[in-house]
Amino acid sequence: MFLCFLLVAGLAVSALAKEKSENREKKGDDLLLDDFGDSSPDAAPMRQWKFIADTVMGGKSTGAMEMVSHDEKKCLHMTGDVSLENNGGFIQCRTDLRQKRKLFDASEYGAVSLKVKGNGEKYAVHLRTSSTWLPWQYYEATFETNNKWQTIILPFTDFKPHSLKKALKKNKIKSIAIVAIGEAMKAEIYIDEVTMQDKESSYNKLNDQEKHVILQKGTEQAFTGKLNDHHEKGFYTCRQCGAKLYESSSKFKSSCGWPSFDDEIEGAVKRVLDVDGSRTEIVCANCGGHLGHVFLGEQLTAKNTRHCVNSISMVFVPAEKKAKTETAIFASGCFWGVEYQLKKSGGLISTTTGYTGGKVKNPTYQQVSTGKTGHAEAVRVIFDSSKVTYEDLAKLYFETHDFTQVGGQGPDIGDQYRSEIFYINDAQKAAAEKLIAQLKAKGHNVATKLTPAEKFYDAEDYHQDYYKKTGKAPYCHIYKKIF
Repeated sequence: MFLCFLLVAGLAVSALAKEKSENREKKGDDLLLDDFGDSSPDAAPMRQWKFIADTVMGGKSTGAMEMVSHDEKKCLHMTGDVSLENNGGFIQCRTDLRQKRKLFDASEYGAVSLKVKGNGEKYAVHLRTSSTWLPWQYYEATFETNNKWQTIILPFTDFKPHSLKKALKKNKIKSIAIVAIGEAMKAEIYIDEVTMQDKESSYNKLNDQEKHVILQKGTEQAFTGKLNDHHEKGFYTCRQCGAKLYESSSKFKSSCGWPSFDDEIEGAVKRVLDVDGSRTEIVCANCGGHLGHVFLGEQLTAKNTRHCVNSISMVFVPAEKKAKTETAIFASGCFWGVEYQLKKSGGLISTTTGYTGGKVKNPTYQQVSTGKTGHAEAVRVIFDSSKVTYEDLAKLYFETHDFTQVGGQGPDIGDQYRSEIFYINDAQKAAAEKLIAQLKAKGHNVATKLTPAEKFYDAEDYHQDYYKKTGKAPYCHIYKKIF
């Protein structure tokens, strides 16, 4: 298949592009290349994105790209029919990352991150560099879509060269593209944000020996790793990013000198062809860190598979250290702010924004925002009860909103913004009643309702961790010590 990247149509998605093209916004250690859904003055610049198809070389693929309003946000929308006729097979939207002909330097970043929503098809991100002289040369990483907004993280280690043998040079990038390619299909994808993510900044710090193995694909000396003859119950995680890799039940004694496993946790380990061209390397699917190699056909276990892993690439977590989890549900106005404040507590395992307390099944944000569904915007918290108590979380809940306000929170007025605790059991109810009694004793007129927990519906993806994603701060949830 002869695929080209020649320009077919130049479609500018913003009149501000020229004025702002030399500005990029840093958010923490990430670089927000484009934020189509944020028109505020401090938003990332909207670049000159162009729609490109295979028709310039006689292909038959068709499509279009436009800015649209979808799920109450502005985003880039690409649609089309990808055809394999006449050696074609792609459509894409692409933007040039060079400034004044200077190549883009992504050396300090570890991954490309996208916020997307699609139609269930597989798409790709293509990077072009100073090495991609021919139009069919690029570096590609693929991802799956579904009908919900999701954040896709593609480590640079996932980008594979197409029609060239040179390794990706992160400091010499020319352009980035979101592509529907390689098979006949109906394409439809919405793109909200494109980010160069310093994914490695959240990883564990590595010493020189660990870097040699995990980053530079070295090998520790046989029989020297502390996990070689280790057989406790628990699981093994990636030393670099902490992702779970192997259960202890899959570990076996192979006498090869390195920890051996005959199976991995589903989706945790990725197999790639080793640079020697013969062996199969295994890497952490989350961060791309080198683990070792996999060998088949040795007849050492019933599964006939041996993952030969460097001890130094893993951390063992004993079974007894698994968290004692408990769930809590709180509502106190806009769930963005509720989640933001609750995340300040230690001992949390996860937080999820959503809707509860109403009668409408599978409600959408648009439905709940009418105030007529009976649902409240709420946050479900899963926490380690050995590290933080329900009462501690409930105190934080009361101390971060106006629990005396009826029918809203700050400027957000409506039944969906009410103050309400949805208790899971009698112990939670008793703890909440105890705190409310203390507040009343202090002279507060408490409006917070106590209600048995009902079905909780997860909110749309773009509502999850909203303030972390946007870098903004709550406008009506401010901490004030009371207890």
